[in-house]
Amino acid sequence: MEGGIRAWQGMVAHGVPEAGMAYFSPAADAEEIVGLAWSLEEGSKIFYQGVAEHFADDSEAHKLFTWLVEAEKHHEEHLLVTFQSLTGKEPDFVKLHAKFSDSIRGKVMEGGIPVKDALNWARDKGVVESLELAISMEANAYDLYVKMSRKLEDAQSCEIFEKLAEEEQMHLEKLAELLDKNV
Repeated sequence: MEGGIRAWQGMVAHGVPEAGMAYFSPAADAEEIVGLAWSLEEGSKIFYQGVAEHFADDSEAHKLFTWLVEAEKHHEEHLLVTFQSLTGKEPDFVKLHAKFSDSIRGKVMEGGIPVKDALNWARDKGVVESLELAISMEANAYDLYVKMSRKLEDAQSCEIFEKLAEEEQMHLEKLAELLDKNV
C-alpha cells in the first residue's frame, strides 16, 4: 500500500462522535464540581436544542428533545440551588470560567463529547440514531455521577452527584420509551 493510510482516497467509515470522560478530581471542592457539571449540562442543552430543531417535522421527537433542553436548564438551576444550600454562597463564576474555559462555554457535553462534533454527526441522522446517541450520553453522565457520588469524600459534593444521577436516570427512561416506539 504505497503512501500508507495518508494516501487512501476511498470511502471513510463514519460513526458516532467519540466520547471522552469528564474528569472530576477527588480533591475538587463543591464549587469546582458544580462548575464542571454545569458546563457539561450547558453543552448537552445546546446539543438537544440543535437536535430538536433538526426534528421539527417529527412532533414526538421534537417534543422529547425540547423537553430535554428544558431538563438541562433545570439541571443548571438545580446545581446552583444545591450549591447555595450546601455552602451558603454563590459559586465564583469568574474563577470557574477561567478553570473550565473550554467546557464552560458549552463546547463539551455529557459523555465528554464535543458539541460541534455531535451536531455535525446528527445532521444527516434519523430519530433512532439520535436517540441512541442521547441515550449513550445520558448513560455516561449517569455512570459518572454515580461513580463520583461514591468516590468523593465531601458529603456536599456526594449529595449533588446523587441528585444528578437520579435526574439522568429519568432522562434515560424517557429516551428509552421513545426509542422503543421508533424501533
